[in-house]
Amino acid sequence: MRLPHEHLTSQRLRAPLMRSINGIELLNLIREHGPVSRASLAKLSCLSKPTVSSQVETLVRGGWVVELGQGESGSKGGKKPTLIRFNADAGRLFAAEIDSAQVRLAVADLEGNIRERLTTPIGTDRSAASVLAIVRRGLQKLIAGQPSVGVQRVISIAAPGRVDVHAGVVLDAGNVFNWRNVPVREQMETEFGLPVFVDNDVKMATLGEIQFGAAKGESDVVLVRLDTGIGSGVVSGGKLLPGRHWAAGEIAHMVLDLTKASADWSARGYLESVVGSDRILAEARALGSDAASAIEFLQSARTAQGDARKVFDRVVNHLGIAIANMICAYDPALVVLQGGLLACVEEELQSIIANAIPWETRVVFSKIGGEAVLLGTLVAARTQAYERISRLFDGTGRSSASEPGIAVNASS
Repeated sequence: MRLPHEHLTSQRLRAPLMRSINGIELLNLIREHGPVSRASLAKLSCLSKPTVSSQVETLVRGGWVVELGQGESGSKGGKKPTLIRFNADAGRLFAAEIDSAQVRLAVADLEGNIRERLTTPIGTDRSAASVLAIVRRGLQKLIAGQPSVGVQRVISIAAPGRVDVHAGVVLDAGNVFNWRNVPVREQMETEFGLPVFVDNDVKMATLGEIQFGAAKGESDVVLVRLDTGIGSGVVSGGKLLPGRHWAAGEIAHMVLDLTKASADWSARGYLESVVGSDRILAEARALGSDAASAIEFLQSARTAQGDARKVFDRVVNHLGIAIANMICAYDPALVVLQGGLLACVEEELQSIIANAIPWETRVVFSKIGGEAVLLGTLVAARTQAYERISRLFDGTGRSSASEPGIAVNASS
């Protein structure tokens, strides 16, 4: 992940602007190659040594870079170079993941290294007021534990349901929470005075897979995540698709039975009403099963006869066809599956997809499933922080972080 400078390159390239672009690129090189010497930076950047030296001093004053001391002399001897590295402690990333049972939080440095975690159960009250109060208390604790750290501090929140990312509003989350038009960003920014980014939890999980999981290095990916609800994230051409109504990947609303096409599925969606873990367990109870979970029921129903096997086949066929339809729609290089329900029927899904799709598409199970949302939420926070850092370069070759009154903890 690199600091962007598109907002600068769209302007006329006057000398101060070039200095800003050079500063951003040097900071990127320091992040990627550090610890590194100024002389090595000059070679890597193709900039002159005086230009590099001047820019590095600006970065050091701004707190974005720290000097580590002298490195080893070159093969011909001579003065030992002073090594520098990116200061990951120039900021903190705060992430919160809201799921059906708990709120998970973490704080990380600007490289995404997690420094502290916190988990709090939600309980029976899943109202927006109650859940967001849990988020606030958790963030208060994490932020209080980092009192002297950071020029750049960003909060990122993974929320259930359909999220207007620009406004930071949960538009609707009908399967568990029954939220509608909840202004998450506004409430959190008012509380903490920090920039807040909010997006759907499945889209955050997709970012986690792209950065750390099975989809690392891929530019065309579909992720399907199933538990109580079902959703997907779509990456096309290296971009996570939001959709016109922030609904790209909302496969819960797929209708795969023509006899049910005229029914009103708006509250939860047809597909989710068939494959959601609570619905599977409800069907199991109706059949007299004492299975403790939907996964346990499906595992036993695989070898059963009669109605239990019919439920198994209906769930598997709906999931397989839904995933095949996503492959037809987006032609990904890779499909990543997340969630224990998908894991327990992975073999059947692979068979359905192979029969339905005449071209080869890799379908793999996530290895970071339990961590994917929180890791992706930190990725989103880091993206926001890097964007803000790059915009601190004001066109004069200076970062506003070097202005008086802004303290930076330069310790590693």
